[in-house]
Formats: sequence, structure tokens, C-alpha cells
Amino acid sequence: MFENLKEKLISYIYNVSKQPVKFATLLEANQLFNEGMKLDGTILGFRLRLARAYVVFIILAHILIAPIALITHSFFSLLDCHASIIIAVFFTAWLFGIFSFFKEWTRDSVTRKRIKDAWALQFPYFPYDEYNKSINDIYEEAQKEDVQRKDLEQYILDKLSNS
Repeated sequence: MFENLKEKLISYIYNVSKQPVKFATLLEANQLFNEGMKLDGTILGFRLRLARAYVVFIILAHILIAPIALITHSFFSLLDCHASIIIAVFFTAWLFGIFSFFKEWTRDSVTRKRIKDAWALQFPYFPYDEYNKSINDIYEEAQKEDVQRKDLEQYILDKLSNS
């Protein structure tokens, strides 16, 4: 259920290209993703719709905030108004800070999905979870040996079949 909801949210928040990811681009994106680097969406063909991301985040935040507000309302009504204002300012800053984490989480999710989808097209006989590290190592080796982009696919498939 959570995965289905996550897929719907990501498809609503991100504009994803229907064009397949090229072989060399997939290898470069996989390498950067495995190193924990943040990828530019244009490399894999996706773009954030910021207004939609804010709408989704506000809805999710209100689902979490409403019960807490109902529970703590009586306590805050007894506080001095200055303390309530200060708490509201800190809470608002915290909420916008959490939005940055939300945006990064969705970007990582759509990046992983695009890489896995492209992987299924480029390497149909090599499952992503098993082979992404080994193919990444072969790609790094190809970069050190200055293998040209046109020979890269053949080089990687030869190395995979030999190992």
C-alpha cells in the first residue's frame, strides 16, 4: 500500500520523460547514485513540479499536524501569547526544513526508479540489485582505460561474460 501511494505521489510531483535513458548515461547515473551523489534530474529525464510538491507536502503535513494541534490546543491557549508566537515561528521554520528532506527523499526515489527502469531495458539478464556494483566497477575500469562511448557496451558485456 505504501509503495503504491509513493508511486502515485511521485508521478504527480515529477514530470518524467518517456524517452529511454541512454546506455552511457545510465552507467554514469548509476555510478553517481552508488557514490551517494545527488543527480540533476535532466540527466535521467525528470523534472520537479515545485508547486505540486508543496501541495502534497502541505496535505501530508496537515494529516500529521491536525491531531497534534487538537491535543496541544488547550496547553497553548494557557500560555502567554508571546511564547505561542515564538513556538509558531520555530515550528514553521522546522516545517520548511522538513520540506527539504521531503524533496530529497522524492528525488532519490524517482532517481532509483528511473535507473531501475533503464537498467531493465539495457541489462535485461542482469538484475539491478545483484549487478549494479559489479557493472559500476567495470564502468570505472573502462573510464581508466579510456574506452570510447561507442565501444562501452561491448566492453562491459565482455567483462560481464568473462566474470
